[in-house]
This record gives sequence, structure tokens and C-alpha cells, in this order.
Amino acid sequence: MNDERLYKIGLNAIPFIGPVNYGRLIAAFGSAKGVFSAGKDDLVRVEKVGEKLAAKIKNANPLATAEKELLLAEKIGAKIFLAGDEGYPAPLLNIFSPPPVLYIKGEWRVEDELSIAVVGTRNPTVYGKTQAGKFGRELAEQGVTVVSGLARGVDGEAHREAIRAGGRTVAALGCGLNIYYPSEHRTLQLKIAEHGAVISQFPVSMGPDKIFFPMRNRILSGLTLGTLVIEAAERSGALITSAAALEENREVFALPGPVTSKKSDGANRLIKRGHARLVSCVDDIVSELPDYIQAKLVEKQAVLPFPDEETLTDDEKSVMAQIDHEVKHIDKLSRDSGLPSNSVSAILLALELKGKVKQLAGKLFLKIR
Repeated sequence: MNDERLYKIGLNAIPFIGPVNYGRLIAAFGSAKGVFSAGKDDLVRVEKVGEKLAAKIKNANPLATAEKELLLAEKIGAKIFLAGDEGYPAPLLNIFSPPPVLYIKGEWRVEDELSIAVVGTRNPTVYGKTQAGKFGRELAEQGVTVVSGLARGVDGEAHREAIRAGGRTVAALGCGLNIYYPSEHRTLQLKIAEHGAVISQFPVSMGPDKIFFPMRNRILSGLTLGTLVIEAAERSGALITSAAALEENREVFALPGPVTSKKSDGANRLIKRGHARLVSCVDDIVSELPDYIQAKLVEKQAVLPFPDEETLTDDEKSVMAQIDHEVKHIDKLSRDSGLPSNSVSAILLALELKGKVKQLAGKLFLKIR
């Protein structure tokens, strides 16, 4: 590996440097090596590069840092890409100040350019949680790669259901790839790498920080053809993602929610102001995509390895017939199906393992397929 690549990885690893300052420094000094060779006074004269950042640069050991990053990435099965490398997501090259360095675990494929970001609240209602899973699953079934931020709530539901549908999903992180945040999504993060890719612009072991998530959200919108907002309050990170999508001339979609729900205020406002297209199903999204992209999705669906439908027993069919996409209590399902509650409980467990229903708190169930 040539020294300039190492210097670029080392420069990106400077804490809180960000893509914009990175770009300004490269422009000012001609190369990453030139940045580290510059004097502190020269560094400070670069726009927005203050004393603190200049001191971090002068105190850095870029080659040693880069070698460490390469070893850590290899240890966790990830690769490091510079902007423009083969394997670096091409859509990101079209956004303002793209991440100069990306860490990717799994694989970003050309087919993943047919993707939609699904974003929303970390604390969804039953409606939001159900719809996030539904859109994640049905987008995957259409051949669309589902992109999200691996956060609790809407993000996690979209990722899980895309995997369950046999499709591809990509997560962009607000921390390094060796950090599992939130911790309960460790298993999900590992699965996403197997069914798509986990992407970060931050050094391998960099922990999460509040200023990193808006940067992460720019990657979400930049990777995709459009962004779907599901349950976002007035001040929500999902709105940052949608704003970035609008700035980059990408599509924005929003699922309307009850006017009485504060968790839908942001999504409803996007629709009201004409900043997002109202959608109620996946077809509403796909129909807005250019004809050539729709044609590609038709081709892709023909070869997708979706799992075969599970065979249901007569009793399972009887219980399924009583469930729709609204939540129902196990006692009502028992009454409506005419089966004893202990039998219904066992049947629902089998249906959940087959990916047909999902159990919520309070012995409530809903159909997901």
C-alpha cells in the first residue's frame, strides 16, 4: 500500500475532523502527506481549522494509526475503501463532501444502488413498528435493498424484516464497526453484514457521539434512491436524513400517522409542506421511481432467492384466518378460532418461528406476512 493511502486513512482518523475539513485540508496542501507536513500556523489559516484541530494533526502519527486501522479492520472481517476505489458505493460520490474513507463489513454491491432508506423514531407505536417491518419486508420482496441506521425502533424493524424476506439490507453507523450500538443490536449487526453490508466513516473502535449521527444520516440518504420516513417527531434524526435527501435531489416519502400522535408530527409535516410524497404501501414508492429502475427491479425479482412459503397445518391456517395487520389478543384468537387457548399459544409460537406473526407485549399478536 502506498504512503498516500496510509496518510489519507490516518487523516480521516483524526478525531472529529469530518469530511468537509478533510477536503479543505487536502485542497490547501495538495495531499494528505502534505497536510501532516504543514506547519501549525499554516494549518490554522485553512478555513474552519482552528487551534485544536491543528494541534491534533501535528500530534498525530498517521502512518502508525493507518496500519493499526488496517489490522483492526482485518481482524473483524472488514475492508477500508477510499473515495473512488472499486467497492466504494458509487452513489456517495455524487453527494456534497462524500466520506473520504469508508469501512465496510460485508459487501456493497452494484445492485444495492436500487435501495431505499427507511428511517423513523427509536420509540415507535405499535402502528409505526408494524409499518416499519411491513415496508422493510415488502421492499426486500420487490428487490429493493433496505438501508437504515441500525437504531432501536423503526430502523431495527426494517433491517430484520428485510433479512427475513430473503433480501439485502445495509446499515450505516454513527460509530466504528467494532462498536455495537445499541448493544442489543449486536446479533442484528452481525446478520446485516451477512445479508448486505455494515458501513461506517469512522475509525474501527470509535465510539458513538451525538455529532456523528447527522453525518451518518447523510450516508443513509446519499446511498439511496429515496428516503421513507415512518413516525418522526418534530425534532427527529429522521428529518435530518430527509432534509439531506432533498438537498441531494433524492426522493422523500412519508407514511402519514394519526394527527393526535406526536410521533407522527414530523412525517405529517413533510407531507403537508409538499416535502414528501404520501405513501401507504410499497407500490406507492416503486411507482415513483424512474421507468428504467422499475425495469431493473422486475429483472432482479426474477432471480431473488426468497425462501419458499412454509406449509401450514389446518390449525395454523385456522388461527391465521383470524389475524390481520391489526393487533389481536391471544384470548380473542382462541375464541374466534374455536381452539383452546393452550393450543392457540403453541400454534402462535410455530407461526412466529415461520415468520408469519409477531408477538408484542401483553400477549398481543399481529400478522407480518
